[in-house]
Amino acid sequence: FTFAIDNLICAIAWSYPMLFIGRVLAGISGGSHSTASAFIADISTDENRARNFGLLGIAFGVGFVIGPVLGGILGEFGPRVPFFFAAGLAFANFIVAFFFLPETLEAKHRRPFEWRRASPLGALRQMRNYPGIGWLGLVFFLMMLGHMVYPSVWAFVSDYRYGWSERQIGLSLGLFGLCGAVIMATVLPRVVPVLGEWRTAAIGLAFTAIAAFGYAAAWQGWMIYAVIVATCMEALSEPPLRSLAAAQVPPSSQGELQGAITSLFSLTAIIAPLIYTNIFSWFTGPSAPVEFGGASYVVAGLFLSGALLVLVTKVRAPQSKTAAMKAAAEN
Repeated sequence: FTFAIDNLICAIAWSYPMLFIGRVLAGISGGSHSTASAFIADISTDENRARNFGLLGIAFGVGFVIGPVLGGILGEFGPRVPFFFAAGLAFANFIVAFFFLPETLEAKHRRPFEWRRASPLGALRQMRNYPGIGWLGLVFFLMMLGHMVYPSVWAFVSDYRYGWSERQIGLSLGLFGLCGAVIMATVLPRVVPVLGEWRTAAIGLAFTAIAAFGYAAAWQGWMIYAVIVATCMEALSEPPLRSLAAAQVPPSSQGELQGAITSLFSLTAIIAPLIYTNIFSWFTGPSAPVEFGGASYVVAGLFLSGALLVLVTKVRAPQSKTAAMKAAAEN
């Protein structure tokens, strides 16, 4: 509902301060993603949790494909029209959620509201009480910090290196989202039961890091499409990681866990644009030590490689039920 109000404010805004008010409300409404993730955790089992988190990823990927296209078409009728449409869509979403989504958190798992835990830092501090969550949080932070290179400089790099138009940039983003949705829908449900969540996440992070270095090395526009197709398995990374984290906390803390993950995402959304845009400016400006438009992607690749390193060295792969029973019998 707040997101609908945000888009309506952006649609009618007559000054920059009004736009900032709308964006603040958008940040507040971002809590809905955490709640949706907690909803998934509540209704899932160990066997299907990663697949169900993948459904959220599919929804995001499809939206990532359709959204820019709709925005471009509606923008032809005026710069405010896309915001009016988004406001209506968000309000329709609110109606569906309010009247048709059931409550998933049973009364026995609920706890009193506490102000000290109702903040990003409070949620992150609370997660320290659960073994292994700290290292998983670092994996999420580094992964998201690497991923934020795309909204930060994708358009800038595409224009600078390849002279792409807005249409070409939109098409590349659309293919990016489409490939991710396809992988989550077809590959993820088949890979997780065979390899497990930990190995699947490691494979996804490896492809994610390779993709970032691939974009850095792509000196011609067609290479971007080749990198997207060749590295689309990167979409395997986030759903298994969310599932691994959800398995470490009790039902009463699922919402808090997803809120903590979203807090990490928000933190990277603040830091990353400052890092990547300045790197892009430094390596493309008149005083650049070496002209290299893909430098931002190299830095992102290093962050993503760090996430993979932490996962492999610090996060333990959970035992399968069969292995756990065998170990218990031996003891």
